[in-house]
Amino acid sequence: MVEFGSGPIKETIDNTVFIIPGIVVVLLVGFFSYKLVSSLREKQRLREEKKKMKLQRKEKDSKKKK
Repeated sequence: MVEFGSGPIKETIDNTVFIIPGIVVVLLVGFFSYKLVSSLREKQRLREEKKKMKLQRKEKDSKKKK
């Protein structure tokens, strides 16, 4: 419990008021981090596929010229 004031009337705030928003923030950061990493991996995978396709096309063209 968090206590405010030192007078005769004490006000307390339950710790869940701090814990629940903390959990929500951690979950949001985790979710967006996952989405960012997933997006970057997908872009890298597409880049590699494009590079492979380009290399295969070059090999195919060089075989036709012979």
